[in-house]
Amino acid sequence: MPSPAKKRFGQHFLRDPAVLRAIVALGEISPGERVLEIGAGDATLTRALLAAGARVTAAELDRDLLPGLRELASREPLLVILSGDAMKLDYSALPYPQKLIANLPYNIASGLLSLLCGWPGRFPLMVIMVQREVGERLAARPGGKDYGSLTLWVSHRYEVEVCRWVPPGAFRPPPKVGSALVRLRALPRPRVEVPAEEAYFGLIRAAFAHRRKTLLNNLKGLPSPSGKSLDWPGILARAGVEGGLRAETLDAEAFARIARARADE
Repeated sequence: MPSPAKKRFGQHFLRDPAVLRAIVALGEISPGERVLEIGAGDATLTRALLAAGARVTAAELDRDLLPGLRELASREPLLVILSGDAMKLDYSALPYPQKLIANLPYNIASGLLSLLCGWPGRFPLMVIMVQREVGERLAARPGGKDYGSLTLWVSHRYEVEVCRWVPPGAFRPPPKVGSALVRLRALPRPRVEVPAEEAYFGLIRAAFAHRRKTLLNNLKGLPSPSGKSLDWPGILARAGVEGGLRAETLDAEAFARIARARADE
C-alpha cells in the first residue's frame, strides 16, 4: 500500500498527467542529461524524467518513501537516490551542471530557492512546482504587495516565467491553495552590477524589513561594512532615489544605484 502523504513534510503528490507532461516538456531534457529532483515522493515525476532519458538524482527526506525509491533505483541504472533534508544536502558534491526539476515540498520552497539560486552555473535551468503565493512573489513587479526581497534575489541571476497555474485537484491529497509551475532560466550575467553582492542583498533585506516604513527609515540604522554610521539621506540623493518612497516601489537598478552610492562612502 502506498505511503500516505505527510503534512509535516509538505507532501502533495502530483496526479494530473497533463501537468506532469508539461513539467517534462518545460525541462527540455536531452537523453543522458543530469536532473536533480528534490522531494521525489512516490516517484511519479521521477519515472517521467527517467522516461525522457534523464540521469536523475532524486532526494527524499521521508524514510517511509525511501524503500520504494530504492527499489526503483535497483531497476533503473540512471537513477540515484539521496536520503536527507534538502536544506542540508552538500550540493557542491553533486556533478554539475544539472537541471533542477521538482515538485518542491511546499514548507521549504522559499528557503530552498534562496539557497539554490546562488548557483546559476550549477543549476542553469529550474522547473519547479511551488505554492501559488510563492509563484506570485517570484514573478512580481515593483509596486505590488507580492514584490520583495525573494523577487529581487531570484531575479538577480534568473529569468522567471510562471508557465501554468495548477489547481489543488491536480494533487493527492489536494493542498488548500493553488500552485504555480515556474521555470527559472539562468541569466548570462547578474541583472545589475553592484560592488559587493552580499552588501547589496543586505541592503535589500533592510529596505523590506518593515514594509509600511519609508526607505529612509528602514535604512538609517544600517551601518557600513566597517561599522560606521552612514549619511543615508546623502547616499539616497546621490543614487537619485527619494527617501520617502517604500522599498516595494524600487526596481533592481534603483537598489543597485543605492548600493554603489553606499560603497563610495
